[in-house]
Formats: sequence, structure tokens, C-alpha cells
Amino acid sequence: MANSMTLKSSALAIKGVTETAGGNTYTTSEIDKNITRSFGGSYALPAYENDSIARWSTVIIDATSATALSDGTAFEGNPAVTDGTLPVKVLAIAVEYTKELGTVGQVVITIGAQVFAELSEGEGVVIPISGASGVGIAIADVKIHADAYSDGVNEATVNVMLAGLAA
Repeated sequence: MANSMTLKSSALAIKGVTETAGGNTYTTSEIDKNITRSFGGSYALPAYENDSIARWSTVIIDATSATALSDGTAFEGNPAVTDGTLPVKVLAIAVEYTKELGTVGQVVITIGAQVFAELSEGEGVVIPISGASGVGIAIADVKIHADAYSDGVNEATVNVMLAGLAA
């Protein structure tokens, strides 16, 4: 039986509405009528290979420019993965920005030269990188950084998962 991974996502556009009635201003929000509902669903990722899925848990980003996730150099202390084996080619990445100390700003995920996500504390994202062809991209092209870092002063704590292929 092959390994499998299903990614789930949705998008819901919320319109901010401000009205003035009787000299008072009211602010409300509702689903944008241009789309009327949440869009999204699930996506079956091409099968990742055994020993090509890994995670870092509760690590602090010390990189302030896009740094490849091919090892632990983007993180304080350059840790090995918490569990698993890093893929050579990446099919999916998941990042959770769990905690901020001081003022960091955003955690940025870059794939190739393109910024794919800018996360604030408490946010997370799952990004499928490969289509049905299942070829993936080189792990050196999957990068992360924080807007600011100062040891013990400004720190972003994250969890990161990478799944993919051994070659």
C-alpha cells in the first residue's frame, strides 16, 4: 500500500461593512456576496516516499532572510529534525507560527524566488508544491525566515513539516 497525504483548505471572503444611521456608525461583517460561500476542499497529494517526511517541532527561526530548509540552519542552534528524514524533493510544506517573543513581525515561506505565505502569530499554512506529476521541487528551493530575530528578545517559534521524495 502506498503512502498518502490529503491536504484540506478553504477560503472565505468576509466583507467589512460600515453604515451610518441616526448619526451613529455601525461596523459589521458578512460573507462577500460576490462568492456567497466558502470555497475549497481536499487535495490528494502524490504519494510521498518512506523516509521522506520530517518535522521540526517548537523551533525558533534565527534567519532574517530566505534560508533553505535542507538542514536546520534556519533555526536557532541548527537542530536536526525532531523526527523523520528530510526529503530531497518536496511535495508539501506545512508551517505553524505558534509563538512570538517580543516583536518579530511575520514568518515568511518562500518557494523558489516567490513568497507564498506571510504568517502572523497563531497562523499556519499548508502548501502543496507538486501537481499530479509528483516530481516535487528541490528542498533547497523551500525557504523560511522571520522579519526579525534577536536571541531572547525577538523570537518566532514554529512547527514545520516537509513531505516528499528521496530523490
